[in-house]
Amino acid sequence: MKLNNKAFTVVELIASFALTMVITVLLFEIVLQVKDIYQTQTVKSAIMEKTAIISKNMRRILPDDGSVIPSCSGSTCTIGSNTVSVSSTQVIIGKQKFNMPNTVSINSPSLTTTCEEDNCFLRFKMTLHSDNMEDDYVYNTIYYY
Repeated sequence: MKLNNKAFTVVELIASFALTMVITVLLFEIVLQVKDIYQTQTVKSAIMEKTAIISKNMRRILPDDGSVIPSCSGSTCTIGSNTVSVSSTQVIIGKQKFNMPNTVSINSPSLTTTCEEDNCFLRFKMTLHSDNMEDDYVYNTIYYY
């Protein structure tokens, strides 16, 4: 009598299940890495957008002719009738508030002025921290007026 051997053996089933699990784990790791990269890039993009807007508004309130000398102390600076202040989550320039993204905090803000003869400089420095980024983003800009 001839046996009909068309079924899978237990060893073949275990081997195929193990191979499927290895492939599933590898795909899951790839998905997690892509998610982390997406979150990091989203935060970096939002930070760069905010800092570009801040730079544009700072340039707008600084006089080109040196007619107004800013008075700065720590995280606050008065430029004519405008005030620039930095808190842990936002930058205020005049009447405009620029909030950082939800996961971003501002550390070590510094506004300082230096004048040498006819050349005056305003240095605006702040460190932006987010748990979604590996490294902090340092905004360090010098404005000439």
